[in-house]
Amino acid sequence: MSPLLKAEGISKQFRGLKAVADYSLQLEAGSIVGLIGPNGAGKTTVFNMLTGILKPTTGRVLLNGRDITGFRPDRIAGLGMARTFQNLRLFNSLSVLDNVLIGAQIHKGYGITAVLGSLPSFRQSERILQERALELLDTMDLSDKAGLDAGNLPYGDQRKLEIARALATKPQILLLDEPAAGMNPRESRELITTISRVRERFELTVLLIEHDMHFVMNLCERIQVLSYGKIIAEGKPAEIQSDEQVIEAYLGRAASHA
Repeated sequence: MSPLLKAEGISKQFRGLKAVADYSLQLEAGSIVGLIGPNGAGKTTVFNMLTGILKPTTGRVLLNGRDITGFRPDRIAGLGMARTFQNLRLFNSLSVLDNVLIGAQIHKGYGITAVLGSLPSFRQSERILQERALELLDTMDLSDKAGLDAGNLPYGDQRKLEIARALATKPQILLLDEPAAGMNPRESRELITTISRVRERFELTVLLIEHDMHFVMNLCERIQVLSYGKIIAEGKPAEIQSDEQVIEAYLGRAASHA
């Protein structure tokens, strides 16, 4: 079976600085893969190339066997790949429900004529989108906060809301950029359970960046380690924890025995 997402030797250069060099990935359907490394290793640059925010200097990205290199982010989202961001990008003055509905608009089933005339196709599509949004909020344990302004949510709930909004686009692949950032240990443990449940419920494939090693080691089935823009190791969590090059470059001696 062909990988769902494949990166073939993608690199990104900024004015002589190579942020990522010859990065490759094969993401199998249904897997949860982690991308770790020190700050500045190039992890978010990889995400930006995969999702169309940046065009690779060299190499190509394939989604379901289709070359999507250079496609716009909205087009890639429409083809089934969604992401969250390291820095939250919620509409703080809008309700929790409306934030999710914005994500769902990519699948609206009507045009401007239907909206202006409030035609049955418009009303039916809006009902379907709202039902889907409420289902996602329930999945993320946010249904009781649907009417609140997003900016008034606790930080951990804002992180979950961003995931719900990404899920509203009906992705096959979900890219999570530091989903546990700023969470306390209890919230991180709950998020592990939530992501695992979401993966099963929506038949998702997940690629995530994270610095919380407990989170990564307990959620991911495979891990890539990036250092200075290059992959220095790849394998199962136990293999990564015992890899001498990874220990020296990133994890540290203490973490390798955690």
